[in-house]
Amino acid sequence: MDYPHFVLARFYEHIGPIDRGDRYEDPLNEVLEAAKIGRVTGGGSQLTEDGRIEFADIEIELLDLDGALQTAVQALERAGAPQGSEIQLDGGVLREFGSSQCVAVYLDGVTLPEEVYADLDFDQLIADLDSIAGEGSYRGHWQGNEETGLFFFAPNAEELFTRIHPALSALPIGQNARIVVNEGKSSSPSRTVRLPRH
Repeated sequence: MDYPHFVLARFYEHIGPIDRGDRYEDPLNEVLEAAKIGRVTGGGSQLTEDGRIEFADIEIELLDLDGALQTAVQALERAGAPQGSEIQLDGGVLREFGSSQCVAVYLDGVTLPEEVYADLDFDQLIADLDSIAGEGSYRGHWQGNEETGLFFFAPNAEELFTRIHPALSALPIGQNARIVVNEGKSSSPSRTVRLPRH
């Protein structure tokens, strides 16, 4: 079946192709195909100069731009789409959507004492912070030349920051970390907190 309306769903978050498929593409395609109102046809990512994913796109064909579009948006919001996500049509923004907010923790990867890195159990760090932030809030990480980014999502970024800030401040690896509260679309209000060294 042919669907006449081609749109892009854009997510301003660091999410890799496999995670993008698991979180957004596959559940959305299942909903659309079950209702016979559309399908997902592809996806891609835009990288920053330092290799971080600036945004991810999903290509969608829809039966119409009313009920079918609304069904797609609802499915993507249930999957955790961040605030400032967009449905684009012909290069313009047709609709903004999304309900979650991101707290991005950028760990100092170069200036801390060597023993801090040597003693770090990265998987345990993520498990501990995810538990404190709220089970399932952690959505992935990015490894840069000087920083490692950890990305956590919740309905309210300020509340999420309040939960993880004390724990991260107490950890050796938390020293000099850069935390962006409500990271995402560049037009969204955000703030950056730099943690002190011990």
